[in-house]
Amino acid sequence: NVLLSKGAIHYLTQEEINNNRNYLIEKLDKDKSYLLLILGGPNKYYDYTNQNLTKIFNQVKKVLEDNKLQMIIIPSIRTPNNIINLANDYFGKEHLVIKNVDKKAYLSGLSLAKYIIVTCDSSSMVSEAALTGKPIYIANILPKRNDTRFQKFRNLFRELNIIRNLGESFENWNYQKLDETNRVAKIIKERIHY
Repeated sequence: NVLLSKGAIHYLTQEEINNNRNYLIEKLDKDKSYLLLILGGPNKYYDYTNQNLTKIFNQVKKVLEDNKLQMIIIPSIRTPNNIINLANDYFGKEHLVIKNVDKKAYLSGLSLAKYIIVTCDSSSMVSEAALTGKPIYIANILPKRNDTRFQKFRNLFRELNIIRNLGESFENWNYQKLDETNRVAKIIKERIHY
């Protein structure tokens, strides 16, 4: 009676991602492709210091310049205000920084983005982004304690060709969209029915 899922079970659907596509469109440069940066927050494994985030922002800045992309930055419920402010100071003039938790902005960003970058602290947000089938890069922070569980998750997603690390060559690739919520739900319904 144990079902294993690849990644986190989450609430997002492709339909609601598609339905919210235009929510941010008026705030963006229509002549550019978009990169979505999804920020998590500190936990017992990863520190969200200004130094750690500035290192990530420097990597992202190079990607933006090399590929002529506009960025959408989305915070999560765990993103500290000082990090949102740091992102806004660093990128706010040419890129779109969402300063509050806004589900519609998150869904719109997932729909509009050509590429997605997610910070390494959230398996849930990586799993949600994998629903899109778009290239996902992981923005790594050195762990302050053993993060084997996160590493196993990332190794699996790498084997599935879903993720690469920010800093590797920046490319476009495809993989089978990961919708574990519906896959697992279908199995449960079939088992309950019989």
